Amino acid sequence: MSHISIVKADPQSQLGASLNQMALDYMVNPLAGSNNKNIIDATFRKLWQSKNNRFSHQYAFEAQIDGQTLGMITCYPIKVLKQLAWPTFKQLFSYRKLQLFYYNIRNLKLLYSITTMKEGEDDEFHVGTIATLPESRGLGVGSQLLQFAEAQTSLQGFSKCSLTVKKENKLAIKLYQKIGYHITGEINKPAFSLYRMVKTISG
Repeated sequence: MSHISIVKADPQSQLGASLNQMALDYMVNPLAGSNNKNIIDATFRKLWQSKNNRFSHQYAFEAQIDGQTLGMITCYPIKVLKQLAWPTFKQLFSYRKLQLFYYNIRNLKLLYSITTMKEGEDDEFHVGTIATLPESRGLGVGSQLLQFAEAQTSLQGFSKCSLTVKKENKLAIKLYQKIGYHITGEINKPAFSLYRMVKTISG
């Protein structure tokens, strides 16, 4: 089996930006304030290339085999995630201006769900997004990315690594449980329902 390398994300990596966007799934439309794929792609490329937002390459790492990116993860302490909320909104507004408001006024339920979501506790290191290319399945890319996040958890002085997953994603939940994550809570919003999952990392 080829060796998987985890490398700091490249701000110019279009594939890294696309994987980050893919991981966000239903959230991309209200965040970009559009249903237009080209606008969404451009918005998330800008976020990826910029710094000081929660979707930035600054907090991302890419999984590569022979120099080819096959997966991506963003991870940070929950406290950092909270601090990035306002800077992320300011950047989105600078890109999308009033279109961001117009879209979300028409989709208040989803906007409310996203802006009031509590993703974790302050004593946790958090996986914000994780995604792999379909062709990488079976190669262990997702597992390697999670192992990297768990190593970062310890390195940064935390003992808990957390993530959220949609309740209907039974396959992912089963995988996370298999590698030591436990359901610790639920996020039930008008637009979606998630489980919060946490793994205790030994020093």
